[in-house]
Amino acid sequence: MAPASDGASLPPPAHGASRVVLRNTTLVTAAQSLAAPLSLLVSAVAAHKLGPADFGHLYLAASFASTAFILVEWGQGSELTARIARQHSAAGELLGSSLAWRLAVGALAALLLPLACRLAGYDRVFAGILSLTLAGCAFASLGAACQDAMRGYERSGFSAACALGAQLGAVLVLVPILLAGSGLFVYLAAQAVIGGLGALVLVRAMAPLGVPQLRPRTRAMGELLRGGTPFVVFNLVVALQTGIDAAMLSRFASAESIGWYATARKLTGGLLIPANALIAALFPTLCRLHAGQPAAAAATLSRAVQWTVLCAVPVALGCALYPELGVQVFGGAAYGGAAEDLRMLAPFMLLVYATMPLGTALMATGHRRAWTLSQLGCLVVSAVLDPLLIPWFQARTGNGAMGVCVGTVASETLMLAAALTTLRSTALNAILLRAVARGAAGGAVMLAASVLLSSLNPWLAAPCAVAAYALSLAALGKFGRAGGSAPRKAGRE
Repeated sequence: MAPASDGASLPPPAHGASRVVLRNTTLVTAAQSLAAPLSLLVSAVAAHKLGPADFGHLYLAASFASTAFILVEWGQGSELTARIARQHSAAGELLGSSLAWRLAVGALAALLLPLACRLAGYDRVFAGILSLTLAGCAFASLGAACQDAMRGYERSGFSAACALGAQLGAVLVLVPILLAGSGLFVYLAAQAVIGGLGALVLVRAMAPLGVPQLRPRTRAMGELLRGGTPFVVFNLVVALQTGIDAAMLSRFASAESIGWYATARKLTGGLLIPANALIAALFPTLCRLHAGQPAAAAATLSRAVQWTVLCAVPVALGCALYPELGVQVFGGAAYGGAAEDLRMLAPFMLLVYATMPLGTALMATGHRRAWTLSQLGCLVVSAVLDPLLIPWFQARTGNGAMGVCVGTVASETLMLAAALTTLRSTALNAILLRAVARGAAGGAVMLAASVLLSSLNPWLAAPCAVAAYALSLAALGKFGRAGGSAPRKAGRE
């Protein structure tokens, strides 16, 4: 018998794959659920102190910077996770090479992108905002590489702790800065400093966590770049869609409308915590199982789809029925347009919860080109609809961002259809339909409860309506039985 490697390198047994995904999803969901209110607090204070116009500038800068860092990272995140999941002994070379690449190319991007924006006609103030945003993105990218390495070990507890620690640091430092009225530039500079310190801590933590010594290697870097190419193409297309939306908003919508949309997307991002936690746990497990145990991979995916669909229904209905709750957190009347955006994004939330695990399965099982082409179709949808819908809504409602919301729903509908067509799984389609039927029944109960409780304060009515949804699912016998002995419920880039 060959000697065993270190404990971190031992994969969990195949029959426990769903339990591994559930455990990791639960850890990440729990941590992100604790971190989300902290993140929301920072964003809410920023929205109050900066106002819709400056908050919109932050959204534009973040959109441009995130697009640039898609190219900087070159799809290495998912490829790093997948390779380490299959070969733990190479983690030191892979992670060291990824960090070296991100340092060098990230510095170049931080110099060139603000210059490009100045040449494109943006003023010096925005170029300064963008420069500080890029610095924060650079440090965040280094920390993300370390977290991707730990995902390869299927240690999602590490990512969970990082998410919570980062938000605690942000609250302790950024909120006092904002309350002191220090302004946008001091806020962004402090954010970059926090990111730099966090990246340093994470890099130094790798060795105690069992990662071999970090050794950048040209060969390993080349492997990551080649393997990451399908991921970077997909991620770039996703980022370009966001970039198109941001550019069109800056061209056709008012500054306040951009701030409202930024608020709505911040809120929907918080509502995607369960789905993001699930795919973070699901991807490395599917990569491992697909190589030698396709039946276990299919069963794990089926359970994941059930969980996400049943989580999606109350999330989508919450956006449609109680959008004012989020708006009140961000600033009340000044951000009233964000409530309109949230209502229009409700169908998107339902769709994206389904497409996220399906897309993760496609990326993990070798269908990356097909999934990227599907996302490219979304890019076309945004490029065609944004110039038509944004000025139309701006002229008639004063909120041009509603046009982006309509295009977003259309794009996600295309993605779901493409995912189901590419997977071509009759069994998965049947499971999805059963989950949709149960979710629809529970959603009808939640809707009825919201009508009956409409006279109550929304802060009381909303949790009661969600509780009615959960009880209706329990009455239908969903928990612990749908599709077999599925675990209890659990939760994009």
